[in-house]
Amino acid sequence: MNAKLRDIILNTNVPLVLKDFPVNWECFDGSLKDWCTRFDKDASDLPTFESMVIADCETPQWERKRKRFDMSMQQFLNEYSKTEDNKKPKFDWAAYQYKRTDELPPSCWQGIDFKRFGFAEHQNDFSLWLGSKHANTPCHYDTYGINIVVQVYGSKSWLLFPPETALQSTRIPYEESSVYCLENFYAPAPNKLSHYEKFQAQAYHCVLNAGDVLIVPRHWWHYVEADEMSLSINYWVPLKTDLDFTLDELIVKHIIESFVKGESDQLKKYLLNPNQLEEIVEKASSLFSLFESAVHNQTTESKRKLWDAEYMNQNEVTQVISSIGIRVRALDVMSKEAYNLLLQNNSMRHEAPKDPTLATTSNLESNVISSTLELLINSMCAPRCIAGVKRELFRRLGNSENL
Repeated sequence: MNAKLRDIILNTNVPLVLKDFPVNWECFDGSLKDWCTRFDKDASDLPTFESMVIADCETPQWERKRKRFDMSMQQFLNEYSKTEDNKKPKFDWAAYQYKRTDELPPSCWQGIDFKRFGFAEHQNDFSLWLGSKHANTPCHYDTYGINIVVQVYGSKSWLLFPPETALQSTRIPYEESSVYCLENFYAPAPNKLSHYEKFQAQAYHCVLNAGDVLIVPRHWWHYVEADEMSLSINYWVPLKTDLDFTLDELIVKHIIESFVKGESDQLKKYLLNPNQLEEIVEKASSLFSLFESAVHNQTTESKRKLWDAEYMNQNEVTQVISSIGIRVRALDVMSKEAYNLLLQNNSMRHEAPKDPTLATTSNLESNVISSTLELLINSMCAPRCIAGVKRELFRRLGNSENL
């Protein structure tokens, strides 16, 4: 079954949900409370959470706008779980997310593997996402790989769009491996719903419940939000085509960093995602050396297996699904009614009650950068422009052999 499931994952061109898929990871044998208790017992330091005001609606809830603080896992559960003893409304959400194994106690990821999906050579290269209700990731697509998402506790809402959807891409904030869009699906402005309604014919949606697995094909846009206290694990299946996109990211990184060198910390924090602030390269030549090293390591030294994809047509994928003996559901395009209802419900966040002691961050960012400069940077970094630069590079490389 493992090989067949791997074929499905590597070749599907629509998102798939595996219902009640038994991963049987021993670190999650008990409840979420048990897992959090073990974390607190075995961790050497308090975990650092990020938090965001729920009513901060004017833009997507970018990471740069979030506060960070340390607290125990038990404190997080007590303060952000909806219980009879905790009826006070929360004006913010909190999350401990995008955490790799070196940031977790070994007892909290013991037994996690992706052999059942056909990927034994994962090198423990997976991520953990823990968040309270409303914790969300702005709409984006992943530069690399195919995404396998295992929902362990709670539930999450996933809104997805195929790669060709005409969402407005942005590389601000810049994060290597993520391309965001400017559309704010967390809280679309009520007076701009007609813009969002244009994407209905390409919108896919699911609520991922505990025990479910979602397969996100390469370069699919997705907006993700926790419907309740939630924990999930994801693994990006590395593909041979990822090597090609490494060059894209090199070019974008060079462009973005050329605009931050010598500038204020405020501008740097606006243009760069928090996890990129410590990775600014001093010289362009050093950046290209990093690219050459990355390609060399991937092709000759890396223990990571890179997979071929899209070697089966969709009729063949459907036949494999029918023969595999597990519940696999291909997502369908949302109905117009369901999609518009989701937009309307999310747009109502603009009218949500606000805690007067918690200020939103939108006004604080209004004077960081001129709108024209921001448009220029995004124009230079637009995927089709980067693709044009690559085509010209390869054309010149080919001509140089004949000169």
